[in-house]
Amino acid sequence: MKKILLGLSIIVALSACTSSEEKIDIPTQVQTLNENVMKNSNTLTDIKSENEELKIQLKQSQKEAAIVIEQIKIIEAFEETGVTVAKVNNNLLLTLPEETAFKSSKSVLSEDMKEVLDQISETLMTYPNLDAVIKGHTDNIGPEEFNQKLSEERAIAVSTYLMDKGIESSRLEALGLGSYEPIDDNDTIEGQMANRRIDITISY
Repeated sequence: MKKILLGLSIIVALSACTSSEEKIDIPTQVQTLNENVMKNSNTLTDIKSENEELKIQLKQSQKEAAIVIEQIKIIEAFEETGVTVAKVNNNLLLTLPEETAFKSSKSVLSEDMKEVLDQISETLMTYPNLDAVIKGHTDNIGPEEFNQKLSEERAIAVSTYLMDKGIESSRLEALGLGSYEPIDDNDTIEGQMANRRIDITISY
């Protein structure tokens, strides 16, 4: 009988110890849980931050893709006009064809040039987010002061025509560069004709 009581006493004592140990573990477990919650919270914050960055990158990519699509459509629109289109940085540079060149010492728009400008005005109307910088150029015949003034008059003539077609003046800038930026040899008649030109930069 004494042996049985002793055995029961040992079991009770062990149970008490186990219960005491479990109580001691609770704060530790709570601390561990809190640490896990904090880690998960930080992880979620990091994921949210990464998602925001991805959203920004996605929006930027979508914007760039939209610009490329617009540029492709613009290039296609000028395929039959003879206009040379080049991509410069993120803009499009339109150089009007030689057959629409100004006559020597003149700033009067030819009918061929007007047809090209009609297409340009349609493009600017279709894409109201676009602006245009119009640069007038001359050959090197005559005094440079005269050429400078003439190049300005040519740029203004183009700008005025586009405004008459409904393009707001705030979207247009007209510049005269005289004979300082030739694209061909001024020693030939063909080269002089090529240099009497208008460059239009379509920008965003």
